Amino acid sequence: MKGTLYIIATPIGNAEDISARAKSILNKADIVAAEDTRTTQTLFRILGIKNKTVSNHKFNERQKADFLVTELEKGKNIALVSEAGTPCISDPGGVIVNEAVKRGITVTGVCGASAVITALSVSGFYFDSFAFYGFLPRTGSEIKKVLDTAGKNSMPIAVFFESPRRIKKSLEVFAKEAPEAGLCLCNDLTKLYERIYRGKAQEILDELNSNASAEKGEYTLVADFGRRPDTRPGTAADNNLSHEAMLIDHIVKNSGSGNFAMNILLKEAVNVLADKYKNSVSKKEFYAASLNLRKMFLEPPETGKSETGHD
Repeated sequence: MKGTLYIIATPIGNAEDISARAKSILNKADIVAAEDTRTTQTLFRILGIKNKTVSNHKFNERQKADFLVTELEKGKNIALVSEAGTPCISDPGGVIVNEAVKRGITVTGVCGASAVITALSVSGFYFDSFAFYGFLPRTGSEIKKVLDTAGKNSMPIAVFFESPRRIKKSLEVFAKEAPEAGLCLCNDLTKLYERIYRGKAQEILDELNSNASAEKGEYTLVADFGRRPDTRPGTAADNNLSHEAMLIDHIVKNSGSGNFAMNILLKEAVNVLADKYKNSVSKKEFYAASLNLRKMFLEPPETGKSETGHD
């Protein structure tokens, strides 16, 4: 009977962010394949786990895949971990998973920490989809190409990884190529130097330049190429109201007792609400809703011959 390959997420910093299931499997696994055996053994000591590890990093994973899959076919259970977070996401692991799937070996994910999801969850952006680009390229020209692709993507929310030594250079490219993009830059998540920066690229770059610890800890960058974040209260649209209802609500509450034409009131409401809810509802959506209201209340219904035969 073949063994099982467990893909185990480990903490991205705080050792307490590991699940009881992950600890149990790491204790019992016949083999723990680790991206960095020293880092994993340090985590094991903190968690009280006593198990041996073998290396499985980007420079040897193709060679190790044959050995590990052979052991799986012998019936051994293998736990795969990266240096931190969820394996196979800009980390080694994909080669052995691919080989295991080809040979009919069970691959089971053990959920846990992910820098991508953690950064998205604290970003403050509104989204129901996002694009992940991994580590930003090293050269400015290549970063520019990535930003051009991300800016044209139908999903305006993009996530990138960057090293502490290159983050300032990358932000300089952002400031030049995407100066209006809203950014949430997460540094050293769950660890000693944890800090979150929000704003435009130049604003964040100025903060980094004044932070003596800016080159400590990895970075996860969430970029909104559509709309900037707005931390003011009352700027999230009420999902229980239609856009038409939001327009009418604004008109009723703000038109006073004056005798204004409905077309003028609708136009004013579209402009005000589009600015207020710019992070969650576009002006085009409010404009389309205003057209629906005009059709419902301002345009006369189509007429034909009456039932009595009169024109």
